[in-house]
Amino acid sequence: MVIVAAIDDSERAAPVLQEAQTIATNFDEAVHAVHVLQRSELVKVLEKDIEGQDLTDNYEVQQIGENIVSRATGESTLPEPTVSVRVGDPAAEISAYAEEQDARYVVIGGRQRSPTGKALFGSVTQDVMFESPAPVVNVALD
Repeated sequence: MVIVAAIDDSERAAPVLQEAQTIATNFDEAVHAVHVLQRSELVKVLEKDIEGQDLTDNYEVQQIGENIVSRATGESTLPEPTVSVRVGDPAAEISAYAEEQDARYVVIGGRQRSPTGKALFGSVTQDVMFESPAPVVNVALD
């Protein structure tokens, strides 16, 4: 089993990774950091079509996740997590990854939003909480 840390490219990545590392230490598990690119973001990363290559195996795509984790961990002495970058709907991809890895927990950083904001724009955190095959730890931020 692993602890899945769902990270984005924001200041929320560091506390999510820290909480995931704390949980992982308590359960003697590994941490997997997952970043999901939406297809529109992928177009900005890839300027050429790579025939026959899985997008998540692409060096530039994988570097995005590695760079986010590197910035989030900074000078930490904790073990580096395994990094995975996926492409698609963030909530669906995070939940699918958690299922594939038989995750013990999924750690995600949510924002406090008004009920109207949730209704109009949806919430990746909320969707992961409903879709995840593993318990979800929400690191409340903002």
